[in-house]
Amino acid sequence: MREFSLNLLSSKKPIFFQIYRYFKNEILDGQLQYDDLLPSIRSCAQSFEVSKNTVEVAYQLLVSEEYIRNIPKKGYKVVYQGETKPQHNTSTSDPSLTQTIRYDFRYGNIELNTFPFHHWNKVRNTCIAYNQSNYIVEGKAQGEYVLRKELARLLYEARGVISNPEQIIVGSTPQQLVSLLCQMLETDKHIIGVENPGYDGARNTFLNYGFQVHPIPLTEDGVSIHELKNSHANIMYVSPSQQFMNRMTLSQNKRHQLAAWVHSNAYIIEDDYEWEFKYQNDYLPSIQSLYPEKIIYIGRLSKALVPVFNLSYLVLPYDVLSLFHSKVAEYDQPVSRLDQLTFSQYLSDGYWYKQLQKMRETYEEKRKVFFEAISQYMKHVAKAEGKDMGLHTFLTVKTDKTEAELIGLGIQKGVKVYGTSRYWFHTEKKYPTVLLGYGALSANDIHNGIKLLAEAWFE
Repeated sequence: MREFSLNLLSSKKPIFFQIYRYFKNEILDGQLQYDDLLPSIRSCAQSFEVSKNTVEVAYQLLVSEEYIRNIPKKGYKVVYQGETKPQHNTSTSDPSLTQTIRYDFRYGNIELNTFPFHHWNKVRNTCIAYNQSNYIVEGKAQGEYVLRKELARLLYEARGVISNPEQIIVGSTPQQLVSLLCQMLETDKHIIGVENPGYDGARNTFLNYGFQVHPIPLTEDGVSIHELKNSHANIMYVSPSQQFMNRMTLSQNKRHQLAAWVHSNAYIIEDDYEWEFKYQNDYLPSIQSLYPEKIIYIGRLSKALVPVFNLSYLVLPYDVLSLFHSKVAEYDQPVSRLDQLTFSQYLSDGYWYKQLQKMRETYEEKRKVFFEAISQYMKHVAKAEGKDMGLHTFLTVKTDKTEAELIGLGIQKGVKVYGTSRYWFHTEKKYPTVLLGYGALSANDIHNGIKLLAEAWFE
């Protein structure tokens, strides 16, 4: 592997951001190409003479923007393949190179024109005016206290989370915070249970740190307690508000069963994924509210609500918080002080709550159009999960075609959907499942895109 060099003293930007930007430019310039391995976190830290945590934050930013991916037991590989450009060489075997994508159902894309940039910039400018001297000194490693105080209030009011500001750690992405957790926990004392299918970012991070990971299958109302008890796992990673793949909400009975299970085990890691976008008024409180001493709570700021920066957060039980202070000698806060102070004031002034209500209405309308189109064009040949939640769905198609064939046929019609095999852990599927996000598409585009997919797959 070639050597990488970077003059970290030549910029006033945070070190993790300089490393992130350096590798991003290497990828965009073609110096690092698809499937190339990046240097390990340890070797990169040694080369740049920085902490491993600083490199980890930089790598997680690249992961969040889908430039690289963490491959268990191998390291970080480049997965970016450049912009899709229409070609006219009919001999190519890759249809994505010969078609212009008209409707991109990319998960994570959102509608930007509804975000109140004028309100955000007003709050940001106020923070700059009143806090200029504060940017010169280093901020709190766990995050700005005023932000953690606002988060504690928000989480208690909205999710029933019981916490104090000192229990909260601010980070950039959930995967970066899972990596931070791995630095606190001992691999020889903990076996991790993960939902199968489920969020691969957390699963791969646990594997990369050397933990034993057991896939726990799902039942109709959530993770199988029977399989969990038989797995020997003593930590369970679960998404009770919106299960990532099946889009189910964990029942109240199952939540109490998990709380009973953790009584004689180590911890539950509760990933409260997309709790903001459940469209029916049947919210269930977090599992953390049932057993705060045993629940490690992870949340994130939805990009659909505040698309201008990444922010996630951990709420730690006090015994795990003591591990953070004793085992994580250096934690370089990945979120800028200005972004933290701005969002804290944005919350305090009530803008976030107004934006949440507006975006729920916007995305609920899109969701209705999406499921109406599925019912109209694929009623008996496909099943979509998550009719009352989220900004995306997983579509299981009753066909003998493969996942790759479905994606390729869609591209030939100018419609891009995405594969889901990565979310399963050693499990054979009866029918292929594809991922569709509809946050950035208009109602008309959603309808037309689904119609074209039906033509591509079934005619």
